Amino acid sequence: MQKYKVILFDLDHTLWDYDKNSRETLNEIYINYKLKTLCGFSFDQFNYRFSKVNSGLWRQYDHGLIDRSTIRKERFNRILNHFRIQDSELALRMADDYLNICPTKTNLLPFAHDALSYLKQKYDMYILTNGFDDVQEIKLSKSNLKSYFSGMITSETIGHRKPSKEIFNHALEVAGSACHNTLMIGDNLLADILGAKGASIDSVYFNPLQKEHRESIHLEINCLSQLMNIL
Repeated sequence: MQKYKVILFDLDHTLWDYDKNSRETLNEIYINYKLKTLCGFSFDQFNYRFSKVNSGLWRQYDHGLIDRSTIRKERFNRILNHFRIQDSELALRMADDYLNICPTKTNLLPFAHDALSYLKQKYDMYILTNGFDDVQEIKLSKSNLKSYFSGMITSETIGHRKPSKEIFNHALEVAGSACHNTLMIGDNLLADILGAKGASIDSVYFNPLQKEHRESIHLEINCLSQLMNIL
């Protein structure tokens, strides 16, 4: 493993615990807007519907079918519509609250700091994300992750999203590294792992739920602590 000089890390679901941070944020919104009284659905229903709608919108975004503003406008509007509530103004207020609150949450995946502290001594590290510049910057700062990384490459800045070869090639340029000296670590099989493979970059598939797949993977882990054994 000594051949690697640079490590590219995904952020959401790989280091930053998106699910837990999102759930905490949604719970605040659910309580603040008195949604149980106003709308009659439970928090679990609200959280589940958000997960379904959000993942669907992000899939569309990753394929270039919608832009950032569509996610903001549609996310909570679709959730409320599912519960037969037509209130676009309420949906936008909730959307703004979500974007303001969620990035400030600081829950990380287990052993994130341990693994990063260990790797920082050996490698030059960068964040490579399809997330939005301002939001991801807040997450890094609030979670005390920024000091581990030499920089952050975002799809919003580059104009290309993972799994496109262009964003990986740009990351290599920024890091001053070659593909054979670089390793990508991420949780998304398509965007992170197959994207890296398309750019001839080795990868580590972070698969904490041990989801079954048929892809040929360079390395696979289910806990970040394993990085300290293989790198």
